[in-house]
Amino acid sequence: MDCIGVVIASRWLTPTIKSIRLELDRSDFCFLPGQSVWPKFERNGKTFSKIYSIASSPSRCPEIELCVSRVGWSSAFIQDLAVGETIAMRGPYGLMTLKQLPHRPRIYIAEGSGIAPLKSHIDWLREAGFRQSLWLVQSNPETPDALPYWEEWRSLSQRWPAFHYLEAVGVLPEVLLTRQGLNLSEFEIDICAVGDRTQQIQDVVLATSARLSQVRTEEFFAF
Repeated sequence: MDCIGVVIASRWLTPTIKSIRLELDRSDFCFLPGQSVWPKFERNGKTFSKIYSIASSPSRCPEIELCVSRVGWSSAFIQDLAVGETIAMRGPYGLMTLKQLPHRPRIYIAEGSGIAPLKSHIDWLREAGFRQSLWLVQSNPETPDALPYWEEWRSLSQRWPAFHYLEAVGVLPEVLLTRQGLNLSEFEIDICAVGDRTQQIQDVVLATSARLSQVRTEEFFAF
């Protein structure tokens, strides 16, 4: 559906990644964890659109959160929106979703702002009372020592026994994961990274005990 989002909050998560919370003008807007919206931009008299994953749980609707990395003119446009400004968008879109509580443990591997759809998953799973083992492995190639939402993940790992958080600082996330000695054939695995990194991470995971049928990937691009 088409809707208008009003910026209600904006904060830096890292030197390059920002959280933008929007209140949508459609009370009937709903989405599945992991889905996205297409904000619309105007530049040089032309209209453009780029997909951004929703980083919040569907329970927050009609409020949504975007996690935006400053890697091009479109992301800079969204990051520079002031509280009270509006942006048109359409959605939801996307297939790397959760429709019901999974029956198997899960592993999430995220790089940079690729954390957005996986955060939506994790927030929703926590609310729904997911009790299987859940691992998040996170890195940020742009500013390796600054991981988006790291404080929230550390706190969550103390409060939610099922949740395990690995910070891949100075090491590739797929390498850090394989060092844990987990039997990856027991897990469903979702990967979200930029461009070719998604395939590289998947290749390492599949070189262990994981099977292709267990793995889902989503990649994002900068402009």
